[in-house]
Parts: sequence; structure tokens; C-alpha cells
Amino acid sequence: MEFFHIIDDMFNSDWHIHSNASYDAELTLDNLLKSTKEEGIERFGLTDHANFNIPSFWENVEESKRLYEKYKQENFFFGVELTTFPKAMYDHCQKHQSRDGYYSTVPTYNYDLEFMLTEEDLDRLGVSFVVAAAHSPWHLDMNDKFKLMTEWHRQQMYIATDKRVAILGHAWWFNDASQAPWIGEDFDIIPMSMHNELASALIENDIRLEANKSMLIGSKRPQKFFDKYAEFLRYMFEKGVKITYGSDCHGPLYTTDREDVNKALSKVGFKKGDFSAPRLKT
Repeated sequence: MEFFHIIDDMFNSDWHIHSNASYDAELTLDNLLKSTKEEGIERFGLTDHANFNIPSFWENVEESKRLYEKYKQENFFFGVELTTFPKAMYDHCQKHQSRDGYYSTVPTYNYDLEFMLTEEDLDRLGVSFVVAAAHSPWHLDMNDKFKLMTEWHRQQMYIATDKRVAILGHAWWFNDASQAPWIGEDFDIIPMSMHNELASALIENDIRLEANKSMLIGSKRPQKFFDKYAEFLRYMFEKGVKITYGSDCHGPLYTTDREDVNKALSKVGFKKGDFSAPRLKT
């Protein structure tokens, strides 16, 4: 596969969108194609979930591919969102075709990681780009905040060094903000050494860092977090990391909240021309 690159204005593209082929989304492609045109989104990608190598997720990915093929048009790309999970769980799913009965036999941290889809799977499906993100600490004791932060960084470094990945999605996202010290307390708790190590890996492997809408605006996190997160994105950009925009839309309607996102990004110095597209397989 060969790759090509597009440079975006701030921002006229969206590289993280879920359709109703995802287990947790309601967006139809009819609405997506109509709404992206209305919102001035010129290039965008479908990235339905491919979480675990079990039949339900294979069915979801195949349905996502079917929908994409039905609605595909110029500057609309087929992607997936992968998640990091324990290699022991991957092996269990491969053998039993189910997560049922899986019990950890690995340490609570530093277990091997994996994605659902192999490079061969991605090629067979015709995937143009991959968004990958950490979604769970898995075997970790949730009461140890330092280990939790270290584990999140470890999973993000796995993503930032994997050749399958084009975009690191929603870095430092955590579902329960009250349990993540960098959200519930202060984003500055994350050591700069982690940011610097992550930046180096992203640059070396030509992987983008996502400016995810839910990490910049909304009601689920404190405003202080949103402000600090925008500063984090700017710091990474100034280190040389390329940034993409991702709405992470799950529907039922598609919206970028462009005005509010632009305000959050421009406040820390982002401007037109600062956002990039991912590497796209042809």
C-alpha cells in the first residue's frame, strides 16, 4: 500500500466518526453525508469500533464496510477505531470466540497489549486509516492513581509505535473523570517527560495526535481541564507533532460544534493551516 497526505485548514475535516454500525452509535450515513456538506467538512472518515476479536465486532466491522461501500464518495474514507486490550484476552477470544470465561493470569500492569485487527485484516477490509485509543486500564487497581496514569501512558506509547496506526485518538481520555487524577484534579499532574516521550514516538512514526471534541468542550469535564488540554495539544504541536480533528460523533445527528471548538483551539494559538490529515492508504 502507498500513502498520500493532505493538509487541512482549521478545520475542514473530521477523522473520527461512528455510524450505527458501531454498537454504541446511532448516526446514519444519510445524515452524515448531508450534515458534513452543510458544516463545510470537505474530507472525513468513518471509524466504527473494532474492539475485540469476537463475532459481534467482526459483524460490526463488516457492516461498517458495507455501509461505506454503499455511500462512498470522493474525499470520504474508510477507517476503524481500534482499542488496546490485553494480549491474553486476544488469545482467549481467538480460541473461544467470546470474552466469556476470560480471567487474567497476567500481572496487574505491564501485560502485553494487542489490537483486534492485524495488518492483514486491515488490508483485506480495505481500511484507509486507523484511529487507535486507550479505553480501559484493564487489570489495574483503580485506587492507585500513579499506576493508572503510568498505564495510560504505556498504552498510548504502544499506539504511538504501532505501524497499523495513523491517529492516536483522544489522548488521556478516561470514561470516569472522577477516577482520573489528570481530569478530576489537574492535568498538570502528568509529567512533562511523558508528553515528551509521546511526542517523540508520534513524530518518529508519522502518527497524528487527535484534537477530540469531547476533550475540548462540553459538560462532562471541568473547564480547567479543557483549557489545560488545549495547552497540551499546542505544546505537542510546537514539538512537531501533527494534529488532526476528530468529532468522535456517535449521533444521532452529526455536528462538529465548529464555533466552540475553534474558540478553544484559537485561544492557545491554533490557526488555519495547523491541522493535518492522517496517512491514508491508497
